[in-house]
Amino acid sequence: MSGYGGSPPPGWQDPYGGSQGWTGDPYGGDPYGGGAYGSGYPGHGYGPPGMPTKPPGNGSTVAALVCNIVSVALCCGILSVPGVVTSAIAMGRLQSDPESARKLTVWSWVLFGASVVLGIIALIIYIFVVVLAETNGYDSTY
Repeated sequence: MSGYGGSPPPGWQDPYGGSQGWTGDPYGGDPYGGGAYGSGYPGHGYGPPGMPTKPPGNGSTVAALVCNIVSVALCCGILSVPGVVTSAIAMGRLQSDPESARKLTVWSWVLFGASVVLGIIALIIYIFVVVLAETNGYDSTY
């Protein structure tokens, strides 16, 4: 074939015995170009077949929600609470507004990451203060 919508090569015979709407013009002989199923414009029906669209998944949103809840439970940071809220809102918007849900999921991951980073910084400061207190002669046995 000469490509999608073109005419068949010379000598080609339809194995099913019909012409299938071949006119030689890639835009003129489309049987689906108008009427009840097309767009009403000749040659602008369904278009080439493509990959079917997949409904938006909620795997990342659920993971962000779980990670933020675990972070709140382990007292890792105050930023995990807004992370839980944003991921819960994103879960509610998955079907109605997928673009907004995607943005909220990204913000929830950002808040989780910031919470983890701040938790690590607080742990390093705490360890540094404890080690510094022990080396300066402060004894906690009294």
